[in-house]
Amino acid sequence: MMPGYETALFHRSGMPLSRSRQALILLVPVALTLLLVLVQPTHKPELRALAPSPVPVSPAQRVDLYPEVQVSGHLQPARRAWLRFEVEGMVAERRVEPGQVLAAGDVLLVLDDRDYRDAVIQAQADLQQAEQDLQRDRKLLKLAERSRKLQEEEVERLNRLGERSLASKTRLGDSSALLAQRLSEEARLRSSVTTGPQRVASRRAALDRAQRNLERCTLRAPFAGRVNQVLLEAGDYAARNQKAAQLISEQLDFSAQVRGAEARALTLGQQVTVSVEGHSYQATVTAVQPDPDPKTFTHAMRLRLPPAETRPGAVAVARLPLQALKQVLVVPATAVLLDEGGAFVFRVQDEHLQRVAVQLGARVDQQQVIVAGLEEGARVVVRDVAALADGQAVIPEALQTGS
Repeated sequence: MMPGYETALFHRSGMPLSRSRQALILLVPVALTLLLVLVQPTHKPELRALAPSPVPVSPAQRVDLYPEVQVSGHLQPARRAWLRFEVEGMVAERRVEPGQVLAAGDVLLVLDDRDYRDAVIQAQADLQQAEQDLQRDRKLLKLAERSRKLQEEEVERLNRLGERSLASKTRLGDSSALLAQRLSEEARLRSSVTTGPQRVASRRAALDRAQRNLERCTLRAPFAGRVNQVLLEAGDYAARNQKAAQLISEQLDFSAQVRGAEARALTLGQQVTVSVEGHSYQATVTAVQPDPDPKTFTHAMRLRLPPAETRPGAVAVARLPLQALKQVLVVPATAVLLDEGGAFVFRVQDEHLQRVAVQLGARVDQQQVIVAGLEEGARVVVRDVAALADGQAVIPEALQTGS
């Protein structure tokens, strides 16, 4: 023992411990060490292998898939038109209000038409005058032709007498001048008769135009529908081509924007299911925009709904069929493990798992298309793949139908 060591051990009370107690304190750690050496196991423990786990498996198989996509849209009137007056004037009558149902041809607004009625009367008078002038000129032309023939005979007679008499020569000159007048009058009348039908046609066209303008003083519904807006009141001045009223049809269309693959799978006349607030309808494809919008790169489409649906503005969902996938290799979607940016499946080979990288295609409902990495007929684990490991021993169990 080192000199002065015994002075370092003291009782709690500050009194130094006796030598026997000091020896006892030193022997306790030594005894514990010997005890641990004596009780240590003679053989190293061995890790037991885990018992094989039962896993549900299903073979990869080739099937025909008919994918569909759900597209949200809204219902809108199949026809919507802003009605405008083609003439101007004061509004004399307003016969409709928003929400009113109209048949084709029903009157919405009427302009004061007195000036247009006067224009029709004036055009009728001009047409009658042109027709009467043509009839008169035809009669005068016949008289002028007869008078010209008589004058020609007189000139010919005087020519024969002129060789024997000086007086006959004088009369011949006068008759020749008169014949020239007859020819000029006949030519004028012939020209008037020739152009007369054109003048009559022009007056008739003016009358037709005046009658159309008179009819345009009445604004009528071009198709059966419901009044949506009326912008003019009685007493307002309606300018030409000014918006007067809006008419919408009660037939509705489903309108939406779709991607290129969805647009290419649609054909005009095709039947598509549309759901509106729990009700399903068979709608008909009426329009598909072939060239996409340059800003959104989507295609506008419309589906015509049956007359039973009458709620414009309602939100609806359409189930659009996509291009069919023929004889593609599929596995259940739950068999795919997405890890580290890749896709994997666990293939069962000799009661052990093999983690296989695969290339995915489209997913259709609960079926996942495998493009590459897996062969037809390979058995793959279909559930709880996140808890599995490569090389793990398993007991494959065939997946029961409906499980």
